[in-house]
Amino acid sequence: MGAGDIYRKSEKGLAEIGDRKLKLPPRLRTMLILVDGERPEFMLKEDGQRMGAPPDALAQLLAAGLIERVSGVEPGAPAAAAPRADEFARFREAKNLMNTTIVDALGIKSFFFTMKLERAGNTADLAGLLDDYEKAIAKAQGAEQAGVLAQQVRRMIA
Repeated sequence: MGAGDIYRKSEKGLAEIGDRKLKLPPRLRTMLILVDGERPEFMLKEDGQRMGAPPDALAQLLAAGLIERVSGVEPGAPAAAAPRADEFARFREAKNLMNTTIVDALGIKSFFFTMKLERAGNTADLAGLLDDYEKAIAKAQGAEQAGVLAQQVRRMIA
């Protein structure tokens, strides 16, 4: 593992987000959700640290086969820009991230927010929900975690 390595969710990791068979601890599950195949390891670790994830969270996810290395960057070399997904794909991924994390944070109390989220039809609609999303996550899991997740959504819809 190197600071410039980029990881993505494996098929097993994608399945785990949906079915929760492994019953990952909440902070480790959130780290799995944050792995996006675009940001380098050092950025993921910074976000993980701010959220209170274990320092070895990425190593745990890699050992469990939930993430896989996509690419690495040689020391001193700039990271190559990842190709941007089209707006609909970014919208769909951001909406899924918001839905998964709000349900994880609030459980059944997330019902009204998820209803608003279901009505969102584009990235602008998601941007309009970001303040409420961040406040709800902050109330349930703390401001640090809320900030990290909201920042991730902002990156996805930008």
